[in-house]
Amino acid sequence: MQSSSASINGSDHNFIRTEAPVDTEKQGLSPTLESSDNRIHIPPPRIAARFYRPTVNNQTPSSSYYYNSVSYVQLHQPNNIHRESKNSFAAQHQRRNSLIEKKKAKFAVRAAHAEEVRLRAAYFKAAPRSATNSEEKAIAAKLAREKILADIAAACAEEVKKAKEIAESVKEKREAEVHKLRKIIEERLAEAEKRREKELRKCSGVKRRHAHSYCCKSLYRNLKSQSAISINVAASRIQKQWRIYQRIKTIKEFKAVGITIESVKQEPFDLMARLVGQVDVLMVTVRMLRICGLKELEVQSTNEMANVRIFLSAYLILGYPKQTLGTGDGREDLAEVFDKDNSIDTQFHDIVIKARDLITSFEKIILHLSPVNNYMASQSQQSNLLENYAYFYKAFIAWKARDSDALINLMFLQFIELEKIWLSVKDNTEEVVTESYKKGIRDNQIMLMTRIKRLAGEKRYKQIMSRAMREARASRSDKQPAKDIQMCKKFSIEANESFANSTLPSGNEMIAILNPISAPIKNEDNITSSVDIIKFAQPIMQQNRIITHEIAINKEFRISEDIIPKRRSAMRTAFDLMRNDIKAGNHDEWVLATAYNVRKKLQRLLTEGKSMHASIGEWLDHDLIATQLRHQSFSYDKFFHEISQLLPKLCAPFRDKEIRKVTEEDFRDSDVVSRIEALMYALDILQLDYANFLLQQQIPLILANAAKYETHQFMQQLAETNNSLQITENAWKTAHDKVMVDFSRRETEKNNLHFNKSTSEKTYVQMLVDVFTNTDEEAMIPETLILDKNRIIRIRSEVLRIVTCGAILLQCKNVLKRDVRSSWKVEGARIFIVLENVKSQEQAVQGIQTALESSRSMPSATKDYIHELVYRTIKASNLRKPHLADPVLRLLMNRLRGYFLTRLGTRTEREKNRNSYNNSESLVTLGLPEYSQKICDITNEIGRVAIVDREAHGKWYEQIIKKFNVDQTKDSNEMEIDVSTTE
Repeated sequence: MQSSSASINGSDHNFIRTEAPVDTEKQGLSPTLESSDNRIHIPPPRIAARFYRPTVNNQTPSSSYYYNSVSYVQLHQPNNIHRESKNSFAAQHQRRNSLIEKKKAKFAVRAAHAEEVRLRAAYFKAAPRSATNSEEKAIAAKLAREKILADIAAACAEEVKKAKEIAESVKEKREAEVHKLRKIIEERLAEAEKRREKELRKCSGVKRRHAHSYCCKSLYRNLKSQSAISINVAASRIQKQWRIYQRIKTIKEFKAVGITIESVKQEPFDLMARLVGQVDVLMVTVRMLRICGLKELEVQSTNEMANVRIFLSAYLILGYPKQTLGTGDGREDLAEVFDKDNSIDTQFHDIVIKARDLITSFEKIILHLSPVNNYMASQSQQSNLLENYAYFYKAFIAWKARDSDALINLMFLQFIELEKIWLSVKDNTEEVVTESYKKGIRDNQIMLMTRIKRLAGEKRYKQIMSRAMREARASRSDKQPAKDIQMCKKFSIEANESFANSTLPSGNEMIAILNPISAPIKNEDNITSSVDIIKFAQPIMQQNRIITHEIAINKEFRISEDIIPKRRSAMRTAFDLMRNDIKAGNHDEWVLATAYNVRKKLQRLLTEGKSMHASIGEWLDHDLIATQLRHQSFSYDKFFHEISQLLPKLCAPFRDKEIRKVTEEDFRDSDVVSRIEALMYALDILQLDYANFLLQQQIPLILANAAKYETHQFMQQLAETNNSLQITENAWKTAHDKVMVDFSRRETEKNNLHFNKSTSEKTYVQMLVDVFTNTDEEAMIPETLILDKNRIIRIRSEVLRIVTCGAILLQCKNVLKRDVRSSWKVEGARIFIVLENVKSQEQAVQGIQTALESSRSMPSATKDYIHELVYRTIKASNLRKPHLADPVLRLLMNRLRGYFLTRLGTRTEREKNRNSYNNSESLVTLGLPEYSQKICDITNEIGRVAIVDREAHGKWYEQIIKKFNVDQTKDSNEMEIDVSTTE
């Protein structure tokens, strides 16, 4: 409905106010009606709007505005305003009545609808309600609420428990800290109380001296009345005070000398060198070092004064490192000998650092000397100083040895030059000149010989002199040029000997390199009794050929500890015999054999000529132990106690815990044989670590000669087997046939050309992949890869395990309707671990089923189906036949072999980069995304094996290729002849 204004505006054309007189006759009205008082009066528009509704409902506000405008009225208003029809009023009443009727009808409909709604509501309200549903809903709501409350309570209880544990731990920690602080405070208070009492006693003594005479007399009487102390107690007190006085005196004298780090740097070098060489300074330093804990220091072939000089040289090294460690004192020629020695700088810095540590710890001890500690260093300070001195002493001796070798080499070259001069002069000059030359040359040579003998020792002196004479005469016969003489100054005598031996075959080189690593104590072929088994027992070291091969493949190779249990199991019988003989009382031979073995193994870990090497030889001397056994003075407890003190000094730092367990637990066993067995185990560990250490040092030399050495060893192997390479040839033929089948699928000339250029390469890669992925247990390994037998067996097992896990996961994804390209790494890792560790098929199936169900929810029917699937796959993989029976296993194995062929067949860097970039995507396409890292590791390992194999056995592969080509040519010729004859 429209608004009132609209009604008013819309009805303007219906209600027209007329003020002019109306002609009733023209309008058709009777005179009686005109004169009647009941005529209709038209109300004004504002009042008519309250009674009338608009007659036109579809008018818009714009049209109403137009109809109300003056222009519309002027345009549509008739010329004669009195022409209004007499029926307009009746029409208005009819319209009004019709509108009213419509409204009534509409209101009636609404009232009927409201009544219907009211009746329906009353009906439903009066209908009986079902109490069952509401009760069930209430019970379900109550149970849900109780469950939620229980979960919340459990979670809160767990959190409260954790909070209580944390609070208890914090409380215990705080209590421990408080207890520790309280203890420290009590100790400090006790010390303060002692000092206070001491000060009070001093003060009381002073007061007594200034008191009255009667106090002195009473004190004298009290002292006299006391019982006399014993002579020993008095002597000990006097000696103690005397020692303290001597220490104070020594400290004052050493401080008066003025040798400190600052004073050494300020004074000139010559002055400090003379000061350090004075006898008084040396004696004061000796006493000072005894106070600081170096009184028991004993070094082989040195006395106490030499140790003091070495100690004082640390001050000179810190103050004047270049002058002290340089090439002064008339030894400028040493720079020529060491002009290319890169280790000098490292050694120089090392000795300076160790000298600084020694002097710093020494001066720190001097600062802490006070009456509180009776002017004595604490045990920790003494051990620290002793350790720093030992480090500095070793570095200093090594530096002196370097200088000694340099001087010996220099004098050796000078002796050769003098001998050459004499040999060139004695036959070409007059006798008078020859005699004068001879006298001067011989005098200089005698002086050089004396110095060399003093520096090198008697044994080495003879070797040097004989070598010098040989080189001088050889240079005369060969007319060696002067340039070569100058070049030889760059090498030491040992370097010359190693250079002379470098022309030997590579086999001898590798034997010399690896001999310290795997050299036995004695050849086991000479063992004739059970005692000799103990006497010459050693770890089962791997062969030199295997060690060289493994290092060539992996630079980080180390000898594994798996060899130690093998030796222990092999010696079990010997230990049982030892136990029976010792119970019977026959233990002398076993003790001597054990001592011999222990001595050899311990000395092998040390450098010959060192103090510990000599002391071990004296302590475990065969005659000494035999004498002790003969006089029944040998003690097992003392023997193992000495060993337990020695082993921690020789072991590597990461072995401390293991060696400590042996010395503290196993050495306390009541059974002597068990203790000897534990000792052998500890020595085997030390031998293994020492061998790995030597191996690490020799890796560059081993890598440089690995290929030649393997070639040499393989030639010897072929000589023993009559040059038979039958297995390798068969493997090559099989691989070549596969390559030919693959090549036959290619038809373009481009592929043909490429194949002709890389036939041998593809054949070799195919052979390598066949060998490493063969699932047949009876498959033979080629002779060229026999050193990789364990590796091949391991990789075969890993490849089959990966394929089995991939097949199980792939089929499970299909069953569970998952994307096969998705990676189930957690499940894949669990399944791989299960297959790696279980021993029976039933355990494997059960473990894999558990691994799959732990992270994936599935119905019981699906579980049963997956169980059958896993059982079938495991059974097919355990058959170990040349061809896998299960189609999924076979498919994944073929895909994996193709991946290996693609990765190993790349030769250019561009292909390698492209393959490495597409590595993950290709493995996802293969269906093995969970094991991408393992597959890449296997590929890299096979690639390293291929590189080493090509370098060592390349010429034999070339012979096989030539032989195979000749055989193929013969077969093709025979085929052509047969075809021609048939035609």
